Amino acid sequence: MKNYLLVIIAVALAGCADGSGSSSNSNAGSFSCDVPARENLPEDVDAVAAQRRLAASATEDISSYKNFIIKYKDLPSDQGLQPSGNPVREFNVKGVAFKFLVQGTHAFELNMSADERKQFIADIRADSTVDYVEPDYPIHAIETDVSEGDLSATTNDPYFSRQWMHSAVQTEKAWRVTTGSKNIVVAVLDSGIDYTHKDLKNNMWINPQETVNGKDDDNNGYVDDVYGWNFVSNNAYPKTTSSSNHGSHVAGIIGATGSNNTGVIGMAPNVRMMALRFIGDTGTGSTSGAIRGIDYAVKKRVFAINNSWGSGGTSRALGDAIARAEKAGVLFLVAAGNGTNGVGFSIDRTPWYPASYKNSNVLTVAATQPNDNLTAFSNYGLTKVDVAAPGAQILSTVSNQAYQNMSGTSMATPLVTGLAVLVKAANPNLSHREIIQIIRGSVDHKSSLASKIASGGRVNAYKAVSIAAQNINKSPDAKLEIPCP
Repeated sequence: MKNYLLVIIAVALAGCADGSGSSSNSNAGSFSCDVPARENLPEDVDAVAAQRRLAASATEDISSYKNFIIKYKDLPSDQGLQPSGNPVREFNVKGVAFKFLVQGTHAFELNMSADERKQFIADIRADSTVDYVEPDYPIHAIETDVSEGDLSATTNDPYFSRQWMHSAVQTEKAWRVTTGSKNIVVAVLDSGIDYTHKDLKNNMWINPQETVNGKDDDNNGYVDDVYGWNFVSNNAYPKTTSSSNHGSHVAGIIGATGSNNTGVIGMAPNVRMMALRFIGDTGTGSTSGAIRGIDYAVKKRVFAINNSWGSGGTSRALGDAIARAEKAGVLFLVAAGNGTNGVGFSIDRTPWYPASYKNSNVLTVAATQPNDNLTAFSNYGLTKVDVAAPGAQILSTVSNQAYQNMSGTSMATPLVTGLAVLVKAANPNLSHREIIQIIRGSVDHKSSLASKIASGGRVNAYKAVSIAAQNINKSPDAKLEIPCP
């Protein structure tokens, strides 16, 4: 049956835009369209100039902030660090506690006057062993609208018909190829997940090396981290609250369980989701918290990290963490952002992070309406935004066994994260670069998106998983077969 399905897929996708249907790819035996990686796209000249001005302004006075990140140069070890009883080690510099993030990099807080902060930062920067000091920028969850209140499920997946995202991207057809895999782990770096929710609990990641016994069984510095970690409260309970539903909503879009007589269905009904809480009840987190979460997920060898959050501040420390994820082959899916006062802007010209980083593992997502136009709030960018996906009035899980509609690029991003899980399940041999190439190369092209999004289209789940399955026997050095749109 599987081979028969693959033959059907191959025949269905063999056609080309030129109408010839001829074979011209010596590697694959059929025509393959070239899908350039986002990092290889030509930059907008005006955008480059704007970013250079922004970089120049980075040297300005940062003493208006109270929280900072410091990176030292080429230190062989973090001497002086002592365990503090928590998975946060620290040491004192001139009476200030420097908390360990990663080798050579630390976070610290200055509770003093602005003038004193300015002098302290100047003294630190004058130290020849210091590489850089930057603000520990606040980071915000990205949602623009919540509506329809709490809903309770009473029949078999009763709200599936209200999840317009599935029909828009042909999810049901994609599920004929695969519904995902429990061997694929996605980290939800957000405000946590309600891992007791009946539509989420069966798809939660459980740390196989940890038991609840008050000990750090896996020696990763985190005690009893069964579901993940809470970097806000520094404990093993990364659960959302009624005031921090964002992460649970994101998780439901990725992987709410299907056909369980309950609520909604995620893009990948078979998946494992790791709960990493760094955004608190106010909807705000810190760059240092995001870095800790990224490094936690990378060390646990997740497939992907969903990042439905952002900031206008460019952070070298955050960029370094994403680079570590890139080196580990971890896919990094990012929300394009919700603009200013409900109006989206070009992140090519006005950078938004982490969406504007150009690492090869970054896939940035904009939000569309049911008519496939961008939502008014969605950011965009021909070189910095890869694809668009449904992000308006998306129904998903929230705390206390409930469901809500939310809108935002925060909602579009987990849809693509779930799609990436399906693509990986359809072809486990694919690298993060190839998965991005397939998702970008399988969009439904829309004239309204052609001048806004690098791929020019809205994702199509069926096309993406079909291409992945078609390439399952590809040799490692062969080019991907991606049929012409």
